[in-house]
Parts: sequence; C-alpha cells; structure tokens
Amino acid sequence: MVGIKNNRRAQYTRQVIQDAVLSLLESKTINNITVTEVCKMADINRTTFYRYYDDVYHCVDGIESEFIESLNEGDVESPSQGMEMVLNEFYHRKRLSNLVFVEGKTRLLEKMFEDFGDKAPNVDEYQDVYLMAGIQNVLKKWVKDGMKLTPHEVTKKIISLVFADDIQSLRDRIKR
Repeated sequence: MVGIKNNRRAQYTRQVIQDAVLSLLESKTINNITVTEVCKMADINRTTFYRYYDDVYHCVDGIESEFIESLNEGDVESPSQGMEMVLNEFYHRKRLSNLVFVEGKTRLLEKMFEDFGDKAPNVDEYQDVYLMAGIQNVLKKWVKDGMKLTPHEVTKKIISLVFADDIQSLRDRIKR
C-alpha cells in the first residue's frame, strides 16, 4: 500500500485544503481563518483536515515550503537568472503571489530570502539585509500593481537598482 504522502487521493485532499486556504487568504488574514471555514470550503470534515495539518498555519507553511522547493529544482547560473526564475514562478502562480506580499498574511518572502541568503557568497550581513529589503519592496510593488511588467523587465530593474545604474541621475535631481 502506498503511504499517505504519495497516495493520489491524499495528494488531492491536501490540494483541496490548500486551495481553500488560498481562497480564504484573499479576503482574510491568516489569524482570522478557522479550520471550520477551510473544511466547509474544501467540502471535507475536520478529521480529514487534521489528518494532514495541525492548523491553518501548518497548511500555509506547507504551501510556502512546496513553493520554495519548486524554486530550488531549477539550475541557476547567475543571480539575475535566479531572480528571473523566481519572478516567472510568481507570474505564473498569481494567486499565490498576490497573497504572500500582503502584510500579516504569510512569511514566504522571508523564508525565500533566508534560503537564498544561505547560498550567497561572503555578503556582509548589513548589505544582505539592505538588498533583501529593497528587492522585497520592489516585488511587493510589482504584485500590487498587477504584474504589468514582465518578469524579465522587473529583473532588469532590480539589477539596475542593485548596481546603482541611475545613482548619478538621482543625485542630480536631488541637487536641484
């Protein structure tokens, strides 16, 4: 017999639960979502929910972990290629990306940056925090603006900002 993790029916049930949580997160913060609401929306009973998750936070943590794992599957040759790959994933999974950037809902960005930060070569801790905060806010703006720019265009903007391509132009405007 196949274990609970690999059973198709179990995978389907987990997906239905995750979809219900994602739907509820579009209109509520995570701390205002109850297991009862999730079960009603997913058309399952509470026992089924608790077979897979301890609570709603555990479910969201699972969604986030699966997303991060999917990002780690690709081969990345450069930081800009990695950035574009991440943006493409968000672009194609808009439902997930729309809610992870809203304050107080999830910690996906924080987890992603922790994961990617562990792979960064000899970057000063303060520089790392500064860069990640800037990138995080650019990504939030991109999502809140409806992802009108392509992932490639946003990657170019981030790279330009990181390498301060327009810093002299900014200095000139400030002096006026």
